[in-house]
Amino acid sequence: MFIIIVGCSETGYHLSKLLMVAGHEVVVVEKSLARCQLMWEELGSVVIQGDGADQEDLKRAGAARADTLVAVTDRDETNLVACQLAKHIFSVGRTIATIKDPRNQTIFRVLAVDVVVNSGDLILGALERSIADQNLHHLMSLRVPNAVLISVTIPEDAAVVGQRLEQVELPPRSFVSLVIRQDRVMTPRADLVLVEQDELYAVTMRDEEQTLYEILTGV
Repeated sequence: MFIIIVGCSETGYHLSKLLMVAGHEVVVVEKSLARCQLMWEELGSVVIQGDGADQEDLKRAGAARADTLVAVTDRDETNLVACQLAKHIFSVGRTIATIKDPRNQTIFRVLAVDVVVNSGDLILGALERSIADQNLHHLMSLRVPNAVLISVTIPEDAAVVGQRLEQVELPPRSFVSLVIRQDRVMTPRADLVLVEQDELYAVTMRDEEQTLYEILTGV
Protein backbone atom coordinates (compact mmCIF):
# COMPACT_ATOMS: atom_id res chain seq x y z
CA MET A 1 0.00 0.00 0.00
CA PHE A 2 1.22 3.52 -0.81
CA ILE A 3 0.60 5.97 2.04
CA ILE A 4 1.28 9.71 2.18
CA ILE A 5 1.81 11.23 5.62
CA VAL A 6 1.35 14.99 5.88
CA GLY A 7 3.38 16.35 8.77
CA CYS A 8 6.56 14.91 10.25
CA SER A 9 5.69 15.60 13.87
CA GLU A 10 6.54 12.97 16.47
CA THR A 11 3.33 11.19 15.46
CA GLY A 12 4.20 11.34 11.77
CA TYR A 13 7.76 10.18 12.41
CA HIS A 14 6.81 7.10 14.42
CA LEU A 15 3.90 6.28 12.10
CA SER A 16 6.13 6.40 9.03
CA LYS A 17 8.66 4.05 10.64
CA LEU A 18 5.94 1.60 11.70
CA LEU A 19 4.42 1.56 8.22
CA MET A 20 7.78 1.04 6.53
CA VAL A 21 8.57 -1.86 8.86
CA ALA A 22 5.21 -3.32 7.84
CA GLY A 23 6.31 -3.19 4.20
CA HIS A 24 4.28 -0.22 2.99
CA GLU A 25 5.54 2.45 0.60
CA VAL A 26 5.56 5.76 2.46
CA VAL A 27 6.15 9.40 1.55
CA VAL A 28 6.19 12.08 4.25
CA VAL A 29 5.39 15.70 3.32
CA GLU A 30 6.76 18.24 5.81
CA LYS A 31 6.67 22.02 5.43
CA SER A 32 9.53 22.86 7.81
CA LEU A 33 12.96 22.67 6.19
CA ALA A 34 14.63 22.31 9.60
CA ARG A 35 12.46 19.32 10.47
CA CYS A 36 13.08 17.78 7.05
CA GLN A 37 16.83 18.10 7.54
CA LEU A 38 16.55 16.23 10.84
CA MET A 39 14.58 13.43 9.18
CA TRP A 40 16.49 13.09 5.91
CA GLU A 41 19.51 11.44 7.55
CA GLU A 42 17.36 8.72 9.14
CA LEU A 43 14.45 8.29 6.74
CA GLY A 44 16.11 9.45 3.53
CA SER A 45 14.18 10.34 0.40
CA VAL A 46 10.81 9.27 1.80
CA VAL A 47 10.67 12.76 3.36
CA ILE A 48 10.05 15.68 0.99
CA GLN A 49 9.76 19.35 1.86
CA GLY A 50 6.37 20.70 0.93
CA ASP A 51 2.98 21.92 2.09
CA GLY A 52 0.39 19.17 2.49
CA ALA A 53 -2.34 21.74 1.84
CA ASP A 54 -0.85 22.61 -1.55
CA GLN A 55 -2.08 20.71 -4.60
CA GLU A 56 1.23 20.84 -6.44
CA ASP A 57 3.19 19.56 -3.46
CA LEU A 58 0.78 16.66 -3.01
CA LYS A 59 1.11 15.89 -6.71
CA ARG A 60 4.90 15.88 -6.34
CA ALA A 61 4.53 13.45 -3.43
CA GLY A 62 2.63 11.03 -5.67
CA ALA A 63 -0.91 11.62 -4.44
CA ALA A 64 -2.36 10.54 -7.79
CA ARG A 65 -1.44 6.93 -6.99
CA ALA A 66 -1.75 6.97 -3.19
CA ASP A 67 -4.05 4.52 -1.44
CA THR A 68 -4.23 6.48 1.84
CA LEU A 69 -3.37 9.95 3.08
CA VAL A 70 -2.77 10.58 6.79
CA ALA A 71 -2.68 14.24 7.93
CA VAL A 72 -1.01 14.71 11.33
CA THR A 73 0.17 18.33 11.35
CA ASP A 74 -0.49 20.53 14.40
CA ARG A 75 -3.04 22.63 12.45
CA ASP A 76 -6.56 21.28 12.02
CA GLU A 77 -7.19 23.44 8.96
CA THR A 78 -4.09 22.08 7.21
CA ASN A 79 -5.16 18.51 7.94
CA LEU A 80 -8.65 19.16 6.61
CA VAL A 81 -7.46 20.80 3.38
CA ALA A 82 -4.94 18.01 2.79
CA CYS A 83 -7.69 15.39 3.15
CA GLN A 84 -10.06 17.33 0.89
CA LEU A 85 -7.42 17.67 -1.84
CA ALA A 86 -6.59 13.99 -1.53
CA LYS A 87 -10.25 12.96 -1.89
CA HIS A 88 -11.52 15.37 -4.51
CA ILE A 89 -8.47 16.15 -6.64
CA PHE A 90 -6.45 12.94 -6.47
CA SER A 91 -9.22 10.40 -5.69
CA VAL A 92 -7.28 8.90 -2.76
CA GLY A 93 -9.35 6.04 -1.40
CA ARG A 94 -8.92 6.69 2.34
CA THR A 95 -8.11 9.78 4.40
CA ILE A 96 -7.17 9.97 8.08
CA ALA A 97 -6.64 13.14 10.12
CA THR A 98 -5.83 14.20 13.65
CA ILE A 99 -7.57 17.19 15.22
CA LYS A 100 -6.60 19.33 18.20
CA ASP A 101 -9.92 21.11 18.70
CA PRO A 102 -12.72 18.59 19.38
CA ARG A 103 -15.24 21.15 18.08
CA ASN A 104 -13.85 20.50 14.60
CA GLN A 105 -14.76 16.83 14.65
CA THR A 106 -18.22 17.40 13.18
CA ILE A 107 -16.99 19.39 10.16
CA PHE A 108 -14.31 16.77 9.45
CA ARG A 109 -16.97 14.06 9.40
CA VAL A 110 -19.42 16.15 7.33
CA LEU A 111 -16.66 16.66 4.77
CA ALA A 112 -16.14 12.89 4.62
CA VAL A 113 -12.74 12.47 6.23
CA ASP A 114 -12.77 8.71 6.72
CA VAL A 115 -11.09 8.52 10.14
CA VAL A 116 -10.83 11.44 12.59
CA VAL A 117 -8.52 11.07 15.60
CA ASN A 118 -9.02 13.53 18.44
CA SER A 119 -5.66 14.48 19.93
CA GLY A 120 -7.40 14.61 23.29
CA ASP A 121 -8.01 10.87 22.99
CA LEU A 122 -4.30 10.36 22.38
CA ILE A 123 -3.42 12.41 25.47
CA LEU A 124 -5.95 10.45 27.51
CA GLY A 125 -4.38 7.24 26.28
CA ALA A 126 -0.94 8.48 27.30
CA LEU A 127 -2.22 9.32 30.78
CA GLU A 128 -3.84 5.92 31.09
CA ARG A 129 -0.59 4.24 30.10
CA SER A 130 1.31 6.21 32.75
CA ILE A 131 -1.04 5.42 35.66
CA ALA A 132 -2.73 2.16 34.68
CA ASP A 133 -1.87 -1.30 33.43
CA GLN A 134 0.94 -1.12 30.90
CA ASN A 135 -0.52 -4.08 28.99
CA LEU A 136 -3.45 -2.03 27.66
CA HIS A 137 -3.06 0.98 25.34
CA HIS A 138 -5.92 3.06 23.95
CA LEU A 139 -4.95 4.12 20.42
CA MET A 140 -7.98 5.89 18.96
CA SER A 141 -11.73 6.21 18.82
CA LEU A 142 -13.20 4.95 15.57
CA ARG A 143 -15.92 6.31 13.33
CA VAL A 144 -18.44 3.71 14.48
CA PRO A 145 -20.05 4.95 17.74
CA ASN A 146 -18.34 3.52 20.85
CA ALA A 147 -15.80 1.59 18.78
CA VAL A 148 -12.14 1.89 19.77
CA LEU A 149 -8.76 0.59 18.63
CA ILE A 150 -6.63 -0.74 21.47
CA SER A 151 -3.44 -2.73 21.84
CA VAL A 152 -2.98 -5.44 24.44
CA THR A 153 0.37 -7.01 25.31
CA ILE A 154 0.10 -10.64 26.39
CA PRO A 155 1.92 -11.31 29.71
CA GLU A 156 3.97 -14.47 30.21
CA ASP A 157 1.43 -16.06 32.56
CA ALA A 158 -1.67 -15.43 30.40
CA ALA A 159 -3.88 -18.42 29.68
CA VAL A 160 -3.87 -17.65 25.94
CA VAL A 161 -0.11 -18.23 25.64
CA GLY A 162 0.35 -21.29 23.42
CA GLN A 163 -3.19 -21.15 22.03
CA ARG A 164 -4.07 -20.63 18.40
CA LEU A 165 -5.89 -17.38 17.74
CA GLU A 166 -8.96 -19.32 16.58
CA GLN A 167 -9.14 -20.95 20.03
CA VAL A 168 -9.45 -17.62 21.84
CA GLU A 169 -13.11 -16.77 22.45
CA LEU A 170 -13.25 -13.02 21.89
CA PRO A 171 -16.30 -10.88 22.69
CA PRO A 172 -18.84 -10.95 19.81
CA ARG A 173 -18.10 -7.46 18.48
CA SER A 174 -14.34 -7.57 18.90
CA PHE A 175 -11.61 -8.79 16.56
CA VAL A 176 -7.82 -8.75 16.28
CA SER A 177 -6.59 -6.74 13.30
CA LEU A 178 -2.79 -6.98 13.71
CA VAL A 179 -0.17 -8.80 15.76
CA ILE A 180 3.31 -7.42 16.44
CA ARG A 181 5.91 -9.90 17.66
CA GLN A 182 9.21 -8.24 18.51
CA ASP A 183 10.04 -6.38 15.25
CA ARG A 184 7.69 -8.41 13.04
CA VAL A 185 4.24 -7.33 11.89
CA MET A 186 2.05 -10.43 11.51
CA THR A 187 -1.33 -11.13 9.96
CA PRO A 188 -3.77 -12.45 12.61
CA ARG A 189 -4.34 -15.84 10.97
CA ALA A 190 -6.62 -18.33 12.68
CA ASP A 191 -3.72 -20.77 13.19
CA LEU A 192 -1.33 -18.18 14.65
CA VAL A 193 -0.03 -19.46 17.99
CA LEU A 194 0.16 -16.68 20.58
CA VAL A 195 3.30 -16.21 22.65
CA GLU A 196 4.18 -13.98 25.59
CA GLN A 197 4.80 -10.31 24.75
CA ASP A 198 2.79 -10.50 21.54
CA GLU A 199 1.15 -7.10 21.04
CA LEU A 200 -2.37 -7.52 19.67
CA TYR A 201 -4.10 -4.58 17.98
CA ALA A 202 -7.83 -5.09 18.35
CA VAL A 203 -11.04 -3.30 17.43
CA THR A 204 -13.61 -3.52 20.19
CA MET A 205 -16.59 -1.73 21.70
CA ARG A 206 -16.23 0.24 24.90
CA ASP A 207 -18.57 -2.09 26.77
CA GLU A 208 -16.52 -5.13 25.65
CA GLU A 209 -13.07 -3.65 26.22
CA GLN A 210 -12.60 -4.91 29.77
CA THR A 211 -13.79 -8.41 28.85
CA LEU A 212 -11.40 -8.51 25.89
CA TYR A 213 -8.54 -7.37 28.10
CA GLU A 214 -9.27 -10.03 30.71
CA ILE A 215 -9.44 -12.75 28.06
CA LEU A 216 -6.06 -11.81 26.59
CA THR A 217 -4.23 -11.24 29.87
CA GLY A 218 -5.98 -13.41 32.46
CA VAL A 219 -4.51 -16.58 33.91
